[in-house]
Amino acid sequence: MTSALPFEVSEFEQLLRKPNSDPTGFAGFFNSGEVWVARVPARLDVMGGIADYSGANVCEAVLGHGMLMAIQARTDRTLRIRSAQAGARSLPVETRIPLDYFMSGGAVGNYAQVRELCHANPISTWAAYIGGSIFTLLKEESVELPYGFSFLLLSAVPMNVGIGSSAAVEIGTLSCLNAYLGLNLDGARIARLGQMAENHVVGAPCGIMDQIAVASGRESKLTHILCRLGAIVGEVEIPPGNGFVGINSMVRHSVAGNAYGNVRIGAFMGKKIINEIRAKTGRAALNYLTEISSAEFKAEYEKEIPETILGSDFLSRYKTHDDPVTTIQPDATYRVIGPTRHPVAENERVLQFISALKTAKTGDEKALIAAGELMYGAHESYRDNCNLSVPEVNFLVEAVQKRGAKAGLYGAKITGGGTGGTVAVFGQISALKEHIPQIAVEYSRRVGQMPDIFEGTSPGAIEFGAKRYAFGAQGWKRFDV
Repeated sequence: MTSALPFEVSEFEQLLRKPNSDPTGFAGFFNSGEVWVARVPARLDVMGGIADYSGANVCEAVLGHGMLMAIQARTDRTLRIRSAQAGARSLPVETRIPLDYFMSGGAVGNYAQVRELCHANPISTWAAYIGGSIFTLLKEESVELPYGFSFLLLSAVPMNVGIGSSAAVEIGTLSCLNAYLGLNLDGARIARLGQMAENHVVGAPCGIMDQIAVASGRESKLTHILCRLGAIVGEVEIPPGNGFVGINSMVRHSVAGNAYGNVRIGAFMGKKIINEIRAKTGRAALNYLTEISSAEFKAEYEKEIPETILGSDFLSRYKTHDDPVTTIQPDATYRVIGPTRHPVAENERVLQFISALKTAKTGDEKALIAAGELMYGAHESYRDNCNLSVPEVNFLVEAVQKRGAKAGLYGAKITGGGTGGTVAVFGQISALKEHIPQIAVEYSRRVGQMPDIFEGTSPGAIEFGAKRYAFGAQGWKRFDV
């Protein structure tokens, strides 16, 4: 880990140490009791994206900025939750959740009740990420909280731009409580609980990629994750002199939106159709689409899968698509072949990409170019198979592609759930420093505002650990946990 504190931690400490008379500090939110802190980076989806829920291999990076979560125990049974933006001055947002709202008949309630609670007031639905994570911990780990907590979320990244901000909030909440309560949950379990909170309380049908990446990713490394196991395969070295940055298209996206959910439904429909074909020939059902190769898919299944299908027609024939976190609407028409084809091919692209990066460590520029071409291929599949790109994102990818390898830019692609969000760019560090600002200016003329550029690297939540702050004669002092 670098010796310098991450930006969010430095700002938190500055605000924490402001005198009680300064209302811009945290004296009015925290008392002189201990404060526990976790810090989680944003992630850059380098390769893999929406193939995660189909069990694919993915390759993820951790970015330089992220979010900080701070908690302090209370004397009542209330969760007080405040969200604030780091950096530029902004107005904080706050809500409260009585812990008893998570209970039903003297026991921990169910996900449906808590989901309804968190979404009943549109003004406070953002708190579902924190409240949902707390409830999931109570539900799945049988944790008992005799008192509430004050939660402070200090974020240095915007929400809904495709860099894993929602996962960072979930993992930050769980990491803080894990440290404070001494639960000794490992990164894999924390990631799974975060995904459950997002699936069952927030209502976003995401895979586990983001949660693993921000929990267990490491500074200056790419993380190779096999999503069907929910486990890290290993770390991938970034070839010397090269790096990755993100450009925000300024088109907000959400994995809770219809476009993302409909593509997921289409992929699960395709798997159901494939499994019916396999059953007729006495073969075991697939648990994940990515258990088959592109060659097998093309040879045996591609011609049997429809381009589109009406929800009611699919339900009439197959009864269910076997996905617990999405619901088929009978009157909706779903694309099936494209969303089914994408994860099968993307899984192979990811493995080829990782292999190319390993070859490029020896200085082989052909391998760098090959890795970049795989990123372009991933973007084209998002665009053509899944219909999850937008013109603004295509503009950014094409701006990188026009400059190309001769300028030191090797590849670019849409990230995460698509339909806007951030574009990942791969190239020589010197080329990124020269050309990304130029592309940002070109893009600003198209959309009327300068896009955010996400760069740098920082520790994942587990690598960063937890910090404890205690108030004494010399003011607030930080201790590593």
